[in-house]
Amino acid sequence: MIGAQDNALSDRVMQAVRAALAPALPFPASDALGSLPADGKSHSPWMVRPIQPGERTLEILANPLNEEHQRRAAKAMAQIEQSIEAAQRRAEVQYERAVAEAKRTGRSQDVDGVTLSDEGLAGARIDAESHVTIEVLFNQPSYRLEIASSVEPAASRQASIAGASVLAVPSNVFRDEKEFERFCEAETVVVLGRVTAPDVRRRRDDLYEVTAAGTPSENGTAISSIVIRMRGNDALMADLLQKGNWASLLELLK
Repeated sequence: MIGAQDNALSDRVMQAVRAALAPALPFPASDALGSLPADGKSHSPWMVRPIQPGERTLEILANPLNEEHQRRAAKAMAQIEQSIEAAQRRAEVQYERAVAEAKRTGRSQDVDGVTLSDEGLAGARIDAESHVTIEVLFNQPSYRLEIASSVEPAASRQASIAGASVLAVPSNVFRDEKEFERFCEAETVVVLGRVTAPDVRRRRDDLYEVTAAGTPSENGTAISSIVIRMRGNDALMADLLQKGNWASLLELLK
């Protein structure tokens, strides 16, 4: 019975978030997998994958039938192919050197192959620009998010929400612990309800930790706090911040 109650509350929160964001999402629904528009013919720039029972994630996806999206994808694919060709050339040079060294010294050497990371930043960038994933957390005694980035999360300059804290990270490139270049997609975190102000701490050069403590409601309200984490297309997230009916969610928390 407790599980059923939890699921019902989760579904209630997700539907409330979906309704609050509706003014910024005048787009058709996708099929269940998020592959195509549900009607199979819409050319809208975006589509919204239907929320399944028990899910706490809302996904807005670029419509593959949209001509502008097709042009961006084709351009990114050309850049990806160039990156892979360059990686293949590097691997060939490294192999030839390894063979020569093995003949000279009798010792073999490891040779790097071509991996998915060799798609370069273009692949990660087109993926980030082609979606917004919205993760919804609520009623937690503490919230903790890790963000791999070269830019510290800070108060959003795009929009402010009365009664809420909004942190943002622009898309950026950073080097991980192995000195590989990585792409950080844009991210926005909205903190609502009975929650302490988010605390941001740098854990290492490429990693930040955001924490906040939740407080149970004193008047017995079923939902005391909500944290919404959005990642992906920066322009669409700006629309969500500016056009969303955030007051409806704050009302839910009273």
